Amino acid sequence: MSAPARDLVIVGDVHLDRDDPAVADFVRFLDAVAPTTGRMILAGDLFELWIGRPEMEGPHHREVAAALARLRRSGVVVRYVEGNRDYRVGDLHAGTAFDEVSAEGLVEPIAGGTLLAVHGDRVDRSDRLYRAWRAISRTRAAWALFHAIPRGRRLEVADGLRRRLGHGARSYRSPFPEGEVRRFAAGAFRAGHSAVAIGHFHVERDLEAAPPSPPGRILLLPEWKGSRRCVRVGEDGKASFAGC
Repeated sequence: MSAPARDLVIVGDVHLDRDDPAVADFVRFLDAVAPTTGRMILAGDLFELWIGRPEMEGPHHREVAAALARLRRSGVVVRYVEGNRDYRVGDLHAGTAFDEVSAEGLVEPIAGGTLLAVHGDRVDRSDRLYRAWRAISRTRAAWALFHAIPRGRRLEVADGLRRRLGHGARSYRSPFPEGEVRRFAAGAFRAGHSAVAIGHFHVERDLEAAPPSPPGRILLLPEWKGSRRCVRVGEDGKASFAGC
């Protein structure tokens, strides 16, 4: 009997929260996916808010991180791209829950080329207010200021940020900026990648690049919690959306 295929699995925004019944569902998915998966990329925003400090994590963070560590121990390579709701996740979880954490993007070899996976929050150049906030909020100075606040107050600030992010999420994805997505993808194709996977926008789309862009495939990742779908890339390099 031949061994099962070992796919690359790419999961978009999951957006788990405390007291969220989807946490158990996602853990079951992680515990079941290993036999057919060799590599996994989580493309950011796994939680409504994730700050890479032990005192800032809740039971839902710890439960999922433990499931990711089990997945790694089973032999699956698990990598994470930080999203707009993630702050220094790699400081706490690189080497335990994840093999690698990137704030920029991750490249995976696939048959016939390479795939670039990004969260997507910086794809739309017209969203200047968010881009400014992202640049400021991730500086060392901002991080030091946040941790100078007493712990109880930090939790209040983080909870307020979580609520504001949840409110804003309904507006930034409408209308879908297809032109900006295609522009970003064209740059990736010019850099030599054959495919890009982009989260953040919570839409499932499979687009082909159009001239003057070099050829390539654009995979827009759906929100996992709402769709229970992801991208699977087989050993032959063929990518498809599938139930997860």
